Amino acid sequence: MKPQNAEAVRTAIPKELSQRLIKEGILILLIAVCAFLFISLITYNVTDPGWSTSATHEIVTNSGGKVGALFADVLLSFFGYMAYLLPLIISWRAVKIIKDKQYALINPFMFVLRFSGLVIFLLSGASLTALHFYVSESVLLHGAGGIVGRALSDALFERFNLLGSTLILLSLFCISTTMFTGVSWIKFFENVGRFSLMLVGLFVRQSKSAASYGNSRLQARAAKKSDHQKILSDQKREPVMISTVHEEVRAEPAIGDIERIADVVERSSAKKAADSALRKEVALELPYDEEQNSRPKKNKVSLKDKLLNRKNSKKKTDDLEDLPVLEDFVSPVPAQSGGVKGQVKGAVKTAPGIGEDESKAPKITPLKTEQKQSDRTEKEKQGNLFPADTVSLPPISLLTPADKNQETGYSPESLEALSRLIEHKLKDFGVIAEVVEVCPGPVITRFEIQPAPGVKASKISNLARDLARSMAVVSVRVVEVISGKTVVGIEIPNENRQMVRLSEVLSSQRFDDSASPLTLGLGNDIAGEPVVADLAKMPHLLVAGTTGSGKSVGVNSMLASILFKSTPDEVRLILIDPKMLELSIYDGIPHLLTPVITDMKDAANGLRWCVAEMERRYKLMSKMGVRNVAGYNKKVAEAIAAGEPILDPIWTPDELSLTPVDEQEQPYLEKLPFIVVVIDEFADMMMIVGKKVEELIARIAQKARAAGIHLILATQRPSVDVITGLIKANVPTRMAFQVSSKIDSRTILDQGGAEQLLGHGDMLYMPPGLNTLMRVHGAFIDDDEVHALVEEWKLRGEPVYIDSVTVGVEEGMLPGEKPANNGDDESDPLFDEAVAFVTETRKASISSVQRKLKVGYNRAARMIETMEAAGIVSSMGSNGGREVLAPPPPPR
Repeated sequence: MKPQNAEAVRTAIPKELSQRLIKEGILILLIAVCAFLFISLITYNVTDPGWSTSATHEIVTNSGGKVGALFADVLLSFFGYMAYLLPLIISWRAVKIIKDKQYALINPFMFVLRFSGLVIFLLSGASLTALHFYVSESVLLHGAGGIVGRALSDALFERFNLLGSTLILLSLFCISTTMFTGVSWIKFFENVGRFSLMLVGLFVRQSKSAASYGNSRLQARAAKKSDHQKILSDQKREPVMISTVHEEVRAEPAIGDIERIADVVERSSAKKAADSALRKEVALELPYDEEQNSRPKKNKVSLKDKLLNRKNSKKKTDDLEDLPVLEDFVSPVPAQSGGVKGQVKGAVKTAPGIGEDESKAPKITPLKTEQKQSDRTEKEKQGNLFPADTVSLPPISLLTPADKNQETGYSPESLEALSRLIEHKLKDFGVIAEVVEVCPGPVITRFEIQPAPGVKASKISNLARDLARSMAVVSVRVVEVISGKTVVGIEIPNENRQMVRLSEVLSSQRFDDSASPLTLGLGNDIAGEPVVADLAKMPHLLVAGTTGSGKSVGVNSMLASILFKSTPDEVRLILIDPKMLELSIYDGIPHLLTPVITDMKDAANGLRWCVAEMERRYKLMSKMGVRNVAGYNKKVAEAIAAGEPILDPIWTPDELSLTPVDEQEQPYLEKLPFIVVVIDEFADMMMIVGKKVEELIARIAQKARAAGIHLILATQRPSVDVITGLIKANVPTRMAFQVSSKIDSRTILDQGGAEQLLGHGDMLYMPPGLNTLMRVHGAFIDDDEVHALVEEWKLRGEPVYIDSVTVGVEEGMLPGEKPANNGDDESDPLFDEAVAFVTETRKASISSVQRKLKVGYNRAARMIETMEAAGIVSSMGSNGGREVLAPPPPPR
């Protein structure tokens, strides 16, 4: 029997060994195949030849070669991104089988179970990926979930919607993972909870240890501080200590006591010297007071030696001078006052924080208030009306802060459902398109769709009203062109609209980073980012919209932005308000050149004054050799800083002044502020004054950019007789609020879209130099905020008005010149002076009268014509000259 058992054992061992070798060989080979597939997948290139693509080039970039490119293309086409998990999960399962020595390689039931789990794992994972992720066709031709994932997700979505489909697929994904890998989700979550509790316990223990360590450190620091304070208190009581020692010496103490006292004092002195190094360094720099230390200095000896010598000699004395000198106890600091006590206090108080608390130490003020006030006075004498360094800007806290707790927009589930709904509705109208991206914002949500090849964007634009009706929303706006993208945008209003506060825009980083004093805070874009513009770059702005669309609030927001950004020395305003309600609230702020204009005749005079001021500034800049106001101000500021201000090059002495010409001083040039003219309703002004206003606006718009004069024109009647071609050609920057028709939108913007806005500040903004529109949700500022801002500026200064802005300025007149009387021309106050000049000089030319009397061309021409009618001068000859007929005035 024994030989038979031995033979059975010898035959059983090779059989077991062969089975183990076969199992391990198959599994190792399987891991190698999975590694090959994974490398092929991660090096997949869409240009390589494969199952779904073909290539003309011979070079294959895939690390797995042509076979690897083929397998990668097949897996990615069918399963999408889940193909990357296939070799990983199979390899993980193979490694687990190798570790399990008792695992039977051939088990039909387990093989079917594992294989079914793998198939369900791939199908459910691919469907979940296709349902919740998007990838461009240039990356994966059949989407993130592949052909299988897209088909299953579409079928489930039509029957169970997004939430139901997600729950079903997620359940199948978890079950299949357990079937294939054998992982228990219950144990997994138990381990996660156990690990979390371990982390929490570790954190608590560390916190307790840190707290105990901190308490010990605090206790040690407190003990050290108490010892330090005790030493300092001993220092302050040194004169008492000296006297005590003196009494003990007089009582003839024992040598042991003397040595103990000396050791204590010397240790205290050494510790005091180490703790108060800073005090000694400061104290050594003090001057020596010879009155307090007039006795001759002795050589330093130790305290122990002096006391021992005194004991041996047995000389008793009450004189304090026989004691050891103070240099043995304190640092060699000369006394300030009060003898010994003054010496100790002077040495301690020299360094704040050594002998006393820092709060009791004297504080050093580097610059006195009187000096600042005198500097401010000197700067005001340089000529600036409101110097920027003396006038502080109002704080943004005057505005109402934005409410961050508003519920706005759609939920993620609603966005997904709306995306599918848009695709189905477009398909119903014969347009095949796919939603590729969603951009939610505070007021609207933009769905970016990718139309099928051959679909025109105009076809989608014509379906705007039908889409709004089918989706049960107020309006739908279609954006045909989005910069940098090949998609078409569909903008749908949110369920709950968010209010955009002006404080939210002005407190943004973009507004703070803008250095221009003409920075305007417009509102937020569709993504909720602040939109900030520079009026100096526009350089003029046209604002139009129907009543109640938010136009006046938008103008108030722009004015408030300027008031929060610039001082009166930088920007001056001319406000024209026919309504007498919107802009009159700003009356009295120091930025105004004239009170708020409500009479349209005065408004026309104000525009004429702007034209004359523009011509004057151009003459100044021509003389200075600069091209714009910024260059002019820089040159003037540099000259003033160098102490060499520039004289006014276009100044001429006033011959009619009571001051003699020789005694009149030529003024110095000052910085020129920007001038912003705001017209709240220029259609009413054109109706009252006439077409002359259009010419004035055109002249300012054409030339006033370099002169620093800018226009903001607002109207609620966007018709072609108000917004004429001449105005549109010279005002490239436009802002359209909600209008009633597509014709009005084209009148303002030269394209449609404004008729589909939502109102209440919703606008389309055309930036300067661009033909594309930007949808902006205008910032809101209420009347209380405007009142608070105006009152804040009124506290900072009073306005300095220029009277010549609204007087009857005529065409060709200079700024500040008074007009002629409208009655008889001979009643002109300067007519007699003109006659005397003509008869004395025997020159009857309009230009000579204009230069002499400093009047406009029209006024001088009327005076010459009046002289002709009165027989003083002859009529104009063929050469354009006139002969003076009247005799010269008698000599005085």
